[in-house]
This record gives sequence, C-alpha cells and structure tokens, in this order.
Amino acid sequence: MLTQYSLTLRGDPASRPRPDWAYRLYAELLYAAPPDFATAIHQNAITPVSHYLLCGPAECLWRVSLLGEPAEAALGPVLESKREYRLRRDNAAFQVAGWQKRTFDRAESLLFFEDAGTFELSFVTPTAFKSRGQYLNLPTSRLIVQSLIKKWNGCFLDCPIEDEDGEGMEALAAGLVCRSFRLHDQSYRLKGLTINGFVGDMTLENHLQGFHRQLANALLFFAGQAGVGIKTALGMGGVVVNAAL
Repeated sequence: MLTQYSLTLRGDPASRPRPDWAYRLYAELLYAAPPDFATAIHQNAITPVSHYLLCGPAECLWRVSLLGEPAEAALGPVLESKREYRLRRDNAAFQVAGWQKRTFDRAESLLFFEDAGTFELSFVTPTAFKSRGQYLNLPTSRLIVQSLIKKWNGCFLDCPIEDEDGEGMEALAAGLVCRSFRLHDQSYRLKGLTINGFVGDMTLENHLQGFHRQLANALLFFAGQAGVGIKTALGMGGVVVNAAL
C-alpha cells in the first residue's frame, strides 16, 4: 500500500519557514504516533515515510507519503486528525488548513497506471545520493533507478523487484535517456550539518520496450511519492513528476 497526503499549512509569515523545517514536522508527527512505531522505524534500514515541505509567502505544502500498511495504520489517523504542529525549537506553529489523500492499494496500480515516453522530474527540495561513503550531488539514470528500486522493495513487500545480479537495474538505467536538465546546487541543513545537493528539472525519455518500459514507467511515477536519493524521510529528495506521451 502507498498513501500520499498533501497538507496545506498556515503559520506566521514572519517566522520565515524553510524547507528543512520538514524534519521538525516529521519529529512532531512521530511524537503523536504510537510509540512502538516510532521505535521500529529507527531500527529499520528503509524508513517507510517520505515527505517534503514547500514554503510560500502565505502557506506551505507538506506532502507526506506513507510507504506500506504499517505506516498508513500508524500515521494516517494522525495526519487526518491533527490540526496544529508546533515547532518548539523554532518557536513556530503551523495550522492545518486542509488536506487531500491519494492511495495506491497495490503495486499493480502503478505498473498499469499510465504509459508515457517522457518524464520531467522536478527536484523541489535538495537532492543527493550516496555511494561508497561519498555524497554525490549530480543525478544519473543509474542513481535514480537504483534509489527507486530500493524504495519500491521497502514499500511493496509482496511485489519486490528481484535483481540479484544488478543486470535488471543496469538495463532500466540504460533505457532512460536524459534529454535535458536545468539544475543548480542547493544545500540542506539537517541536525547542525549542511548537506550539499541540487534542485531543478531533468527530463528523461523512456526508450525501453515491453515489461522493462512498463517497470521503468512505474518507478518514475513512484518517484513522485517516494522521493529520490538520501534522507527522503527527513525532507530531502522531494520530486514532482510530469509525464507525457
């Protein structure tokens, strides 16, 4: 199961909310969740939550994706009932002005969602990857596919993408061709650290055929819910996906 909530938040504009406040909101969300859930997600390698915060002059959009039934059961009721989030460290508060919900009950819902040949990925919060202990702040098809397969397998336990030798991932990545990109660097402040990343747009063309094309499409649509890269549970890697034939 995959559920995405879009919450409209309003607060004091003088507080100047920032995208990295997503981490503070996430902490408040976990504080209101059942204690056993909060404990469990800190022990798992893959966190079943992805979210990001977009701040405007009058209100903010907080988009929260719950990746799997345990996250939906624990956090869904909180997101639907909680009307205020207080960020004590920043001396700020947000009121929930409204929310919307979208659910994919099964992995097949994404596999047969829509056929498309071109995908524009808008990285709306700082995005980065990590390989062999090093941060990488430029996207490639391979890094994107690798990240999404890992997130997919953590979300859809009954429909994993099996790729023991890595050849499937390489085939998918080779068939996704970058047509254009407009990116610039942007850092993300987290727990007293600054992580270098990027934001902007990247257009990928799907040149694959058959099931590989179908699977690549599903993964790219999934990027709009799960995010891409590292620390998507803390507000990084937010992606908006637009597809066209």
